[in-house]
Amino acid sequence: MKINVLIVDDEKDLCWAIREKLLSEGYGAEYALSGEQALETLRKKKFDLMVLDYRMGGMSGLDVLERLRAESIPIPVIFITAYGDQDLAMKSLEAGASDYVHKPFNLDNLMFRIYKTVRYESMDKEVRDLRPRARASFANIVTQSPEIEKIMSIIDRVAPKNVPVLITGETGTGKDVVASAIHHNTNNPRKEKPYISINTGAIPEPLIESELFGHVKGAFTGAVTDREGVFEAADGGTLFLDEISSATPALQTRLLRVLDSGEFYRVGETRLRTADVRIIAASNRDLADEVSQGRFREDLYHRLRVIHIPLPPLRERQGDIGPLLDYFMKFFNAQLGKRLEMSGEVRKRLLSYEWPGNVRELKHCIESLVVMSDGEYIMLEDLPERFRGGAGAEPGFPLEGPYRELKAGVVEQFDARYFKNLLRECGGNVSEAARRADLARSYVIKKLNDCGIDPRELK
Repeated sequence: MKINVLIVDDEKDLCWAIREKLLSEGYGAEYALSGEQALETLRKKKFDLMVLDYRMGGMSGLDVLERLRAESIPIPVIFITAYGDQDLAMKSLEAGASDYVHKPFNLDNLMFRIYKTVRYESMDKEVRDLRPRARASFANIVTQSPEIEKIMSIIDRVAPKNVPVLITGETGTGKDVVASAIHHNTNNPRKEKPYISINTGAIPEPLIESELFGHVKGAFTGAVTDREGVFEAADGGTLFLDEISSATPALQTRLLRVLDSGEFYRVGETRLRTADVRIIAASNRDLADEVSQGRFREDLYHRLRVIHIPLPPLRERQGDIGPLLDYFMKFFNAQLGKRLEMSGEVRKRLLSYEWPGNVRELKHCIESLVVMSDGEYIMLEDLPERFRGGAGAEPGFPLEGPYRELKAGVVEQFDARYFKNLLRECGGNVSEAARRADLARSYVIKKLNDCGIDPRELK
């Protein structure tokens, strides 16, 4: 069946060029030179998609979209906005648009977006026809807090939309859980396709482009066969890029191209490849700050941040600590064949703790307690010293937050006491200590040597 597209723009030459390109690709196409003319056309004839300019004389594109919704004329819309009109693009998506493209654009890029929108609107219709649109978030999201309930509602709304999502929050807040929930949501037309998660910060810089885009035999030392990257492997599905702030400038450029056109090259190859992949990215750093510091491309930041989901730290939703304790106790008891319970004092201590490592720290703590406890109850003496307020940690030196911020304005003896406490908290694990302090591992090792601290003595 031929797909019919209505082009709406007050530039006649642009309308004509888009129409001719659509006709050459096998689409049906007509154009209107104003919002008023577009509405009149849509009242008389059904179209499968509308390409709509945001800024026009008379009615704006947003006015047209609002009128369509008021008259219950359903049609997917791709907005055309001037480059830099990021706020307008966001408003269009919030109003119900499926996608947007910045002027100036090339026609092949627009064709790619039209193809994606038509394909997934069709799949979304099948989902609506086959299943009731009840609340359908998928994931082990345990919550009683209104903040996370709101995020779960956002997951349900964004899951069927083929737009990038940026998830931000401190380490351990569950960004990977939210990404998985978006992909596996019942309302997501891509849910049966691959879901691939990759930590861009954990892959050595020389290998990251090969990992993402693949390589051909002989592209570099050790490339003994052709290999597809995760973009090809995730074709039709979702790719979760964790720690996106660690992407190199060259990689950022290539990611922007894939987001705009779906096109990429394998390392060492000149053949152009394409992949239809939904991108979900995550960062524990403030990407806006990274942009202002010149470490992250502004255009890529805005392309990734079409939908933004900020995750609050656990200390800001303390009502979730109790349900999470119960959930992980039940989970690890079942996994290890135990029937452990917490004493009242243990529960009280865990509920009052601020959990600087967030949900991840809580999960690992409960796992360790269940593994190591042999009786029927987890008692106060089973807890690590940080919960018991023992003498092992020196008072007055908090471990929560980056080292640089904590040290500011503190006495000269800070380093020795800080790193000794930190290593004790991390069981002598230098890598974990560096992660918590937001420092390079090599720097932490230097500080330990300067202070005469042996990590082995703090295990």
